[in-house]
Amino acid sequence: MTTNALRTGLDRRRYRLGRRQFTASVRLLRYWLLSAAAIVLIGSPAVALIWHGSDITLWAPTISILQWFAAAIAGMWLASTVPSLIANGLTRKELTAAFLVFGALTGLTLGILAVVGFAAEHALLAAVAEPLDTWGQAIAKGARYLLVAPVYFFAGAAVVALALRFGKEGAFLVTLLLVVPLTIFAGTLSLEFFGYGVDVDTWAFATWLAAGLAFLAALIATVVLALRSIPIRPKGA
Repeated sequence: MTTNALRTGLDRRRYRLGRRQFTASVRLLRYWLLSAAAIVLIGSPAVALIWHGSDITLWAPTISILQWFAAAIAGMWLASTVPSLIANGLTRKELTAAFLVFGALTGLTLGILAVVGFAAEHALLAAVAEPLDTWGQAIAKGARYLLVAPVYFFAGAAVVALALRFGKEGAFLVTLLLVVPLTIFAGTLSLEFFGYGVDVDTWAFATWLAAGLAFLAALIATVVLALRSIPIRPKGA
């Protein structure tokens, strides 16, 4: 086997691992995703018919809950698989690349799901009542999750990656378990809910977008640096 062929095989291995973890996560969450779709298809029109003039919609809280699943899946994947993957010969570089593929696919899929959900809810409400938003506003609400969903995913990943990097003992762990997660998720929640209150044609939205991209970049950098420097312990230790 030539050097180029070997390198290509290793590259494909890391990407295949990321894709496999994504598809496994979709299978794990398929019933939750189907339930979320059912909530929109049945619940939102029912609420509009029962309480005329109500401003209650169901897709926004549903997609917000699904973001927490993304954060949990990211953390669970790292906590449960990283030690065994490294022990079985996967390099830290390959591990990091695979996880970035997993995160990109998860964030993009959830972002698209958010857009489709808001659009579907708007169409259903338009059929039985007066929608609260225009088509443009409904799509814009969903499009925000193309940024918010990856932030949730990498927020969950950052907490666990730091724990794997620095171990489980000492005063640092207390700080890690209390201060760092609270700070990360406070920023994550602020990004999501502040985004609802700004118009896409204002400077506030541009500020929100820039802050969100910077926050996402910081989270990804944290995950990459932590995974690339995880201590490799001798077998049997």
